[in-house]
Amino acid sequence: MAKIIMLLGGGGFFLYGMLRKPDLVAILLFTLIIADINFDLPGLPLNLRATITIALFARIYGELSASDHPGFFSNPQVWHLMFFVIWILLVSQFNGLFDFTLFKEFILSFLSAALAYYYFFKHKNHEILKKSMILGGLICLADLAYTYAFCGGFPVRRVYFLFTGADPSYNNHNFFGYICGTCFVFLLKDYLTNTIPRAAKMSLWMMPPMFLGVLLSTSRGALVAMILVTVFLIGKALSSRAEGSGKKAATLITITLVCLLLALFIFQIAASLGIQSDFMETMTGRLVDEPIAMFNKMLGNKYNAGSMDSAEWREEASSLAYKYFMSLPPADQMMGIGYGGFLARDIGNGYDAHNGVLLLLIETGVIGSLIYTTLVLSFCPLYNKS
Repeated sequence: MAKIIMLLGGGGFFLYGMLRKPDLVAILLFTLIIADINFDLPGLPLNLRATITIALFARIYGELSASDHPGFFSNPQVWHLMFFVIWILLVSQFNGLFDFTLFKEFILSFLSAALAYYYFFKHKNHEILKKSMILGGLICLADLAYTYAFCGGFPVRRVYFLFTGADPSYNNHNFFGYICGTCFVFLLKDYLTNTIPRAAKMSLWMMPPMFLGVLLSTSRGALVAMILVTVFLIGKALSSRAEGSGKKAATLITITLVCLLLALFIFQIAASLGIQSDFMETMTGRLVDEPIAMFNKMLGNKYNAGSMDSAEWREEASSLAYKYFMSLPPADQMMGIGYGGFLARDIGNGYDAHNGVLLLLIETGVIGSLIYTTLVLSFCPLYNKS
């Protein structure tokens, strides 16, 4: 009964949004993409995200073609990205990994990017994306909280599985840390630069939940990246001549210090009372004990092998990936083995490479890696200009 009510309510909202408020449908779509929510729809050939993407694109196509802002394909980065995608598809075809599902995935990704581009220029701001990121980050936080509260530990269980009946799947906790960390940085940047007080306050109040999401995920990479970018943005704001930027940065530093002192006080009280929890043990183990053990091992000092946990198999996975790349024929080293080839050939014995650079080299080759690197570097002048 609950699923029928959800289906009718969701269908009604979707139809209303498509007819009267397509911006709401855009927020829904971007939220689903950010939070990685997707499932098959009964009786329809396409899944939820694909259906919404195509329907929304068809709905605003007339506005898209008639708008006076720069066209999507007038952006050189778009053509660069298309070249990279075509390269991946060709390499995948040569290695027998190309199929309609892969082609559809890239087409839908381009349509989603075109929609985001359109809505940014339509409103001349990123408010649609901001709302979607807040909702997506809160969904990831809810998934992490549900996992700790009812499942005891990782892998992360998604809340939407309970309401949709979708088959549960393995969900890497680092993904949730990445999403929450990205949302935190996005909101921090918005808080420091937004000249509308109400919007800036919204960003400020939404940052603590995103920070909590990173902690709950125990993702060290997300935590370190978030801290580094935060320091950079606050430092830039303190040295900025823009009115109010320095005051905002100082306020943020004060709030951060108070939160850290409060967190230390709570942890100390919990320790003195002998209160233990799976969350505290997992968090301190992954964010404190394991990095210390890794650092001591690198220095050749004594370390607690029991604290290494995921570091050992991550090191092994990266080692396997490196050895495999070096053993490839020169042609495969240059061109790659195709998208998804690492898992298809079971190079990591059921695990991914856990090394983005090596995975990029193996699947897209040296040529594909150079194309991707130049694409990323092409955004640097745009950031400096902004």
